[in-house]
Amino acid sequence: MTHRLTMSAVVALCATAPSVASESYQLEKTHADLIFSINHIGFTEKHGLFRDVDATLQYDAQHPEKSQVNVTVKTDSLDTGFGPRDKDVKGDKFLDVTNYPEMRYVSSKITPGPKDTLLVDGSLTLHGVTKPLTLHATLNKVGPNPFDMKPTIGFTATGSLKRSDFAISTYLPMIGDLVTITIDAEFNRNP
Repeated sequence: MTHRLTMSAVVALCATAPSVASESYQLEKTHADLIFSINHIGFTEKHGLFRDVDATLQYDAQHPEKSQVNVTVKTDSLDTGFGPRDKDVKGDKFLDVTNYPEMRYVSSKITPGPKDTLLVDGSLTLHGVTKPLTLHATLNKVGPNPFDMKPTIGFTATGSLKRSDFAISTYLPMIGDLVTITIDAEFNRNP
């Protein structure tokens, strides 16, 4: 009899206990930056950004390794601050935005590290080629946004890729092969 009561109590407790699971977030586009830099003939690092970025995040605070991020970038939104260069980079010698209007990043594994850091492994599809890309992320803050009280989460991430890996080799080696990436992003929890 005692065994039956104990099992009943456990079943009842499990049924009423709140379940902790991942929560769904949407990128807050007005507080997101995808910035890149590339070496220009050895003289400087040229910086640019993509203005049209969208992303979804499934985040599990108790088990960050179960989280996942999906990012879509409109390649035509590239902005280096100089129109003629933007037109050239968007053209068929580089990004070829007519044939490849989007690039996508999908995480496959997230590994928690010390002091709110995360190693995010995933795949980047760019210029019709899909390759692995690892991002080094830091969880900046989780909490209500004081302006609208929405549950918000913010990250900074960095990584790098070789553009030649994505069949973009125009002007190598004068224009660098290595592209470094910095991402700052706020996500709002979906209602």
